Amino acid sequence: KKLKGKWVCLHVGQRTYPDGGKHKEIMRRTGGVDSEAELERLTNLPKGFSKGHAVALLEIGDTELMEDEVDRCAPHVELGAVATGAAMGKYLTTVKSAHWLLTPGLSMRGFPGVSSIQLPVKLIPDSIRERVINDITAGSSKV
Repeated sequence: KKLKGKWVCLHVGQRTYPDGGKHKEIMRRTGGVDSEAELERLTNLPKGFSKGHAVALLEIGDTELMEDEVDRCAPHVELGAVATGAAMGKYLTTVKSAHWLLTPGLSMRGFPGVSSIQLPVKLIPDSIRERVINDITAGSSKV
C-alpha cells in the first residue's frame, strides 16, 4: 500500500520489544537526546495512555528502499529509525508529523501490518481535526 500523505494510527502493543535496551543506546548517541529526562519522556507513554491502545496519529511521508544492511547501519539512519540496521526492515518511512490522540486513546487489539480502523472523531486533537477529516473525505487518506 502507498502510505505517503496518509494518516495512520500508532498502536502500542502489550509486549515490550525485546531489543535489550538497544533503542535507548541509539537515542543516547550524538544527535540524539540531550538528557536522561528527555530519554524517559520519549520512551514512555504520557499519563493517561496504556499499552493495547491506539495513542497517536502519524502523517506519513516518503518510503525509501534501503537494501544494503551496511547503509542501514549508518549512525544517522539508526538514530532516525531508533533501531539497529540489522533489526530494521529494508523499507524506511518518514513520519512527517505525529500527534497524540486525546486520552485515553482507543483500546483495541493489535494486528500485523496496516489496516483501516474506526477512530472516533472526538479522539482527534482540535489542532489537527479539520485537516485530518478533510484529508480523509478528499480520498487521500484513511485512518
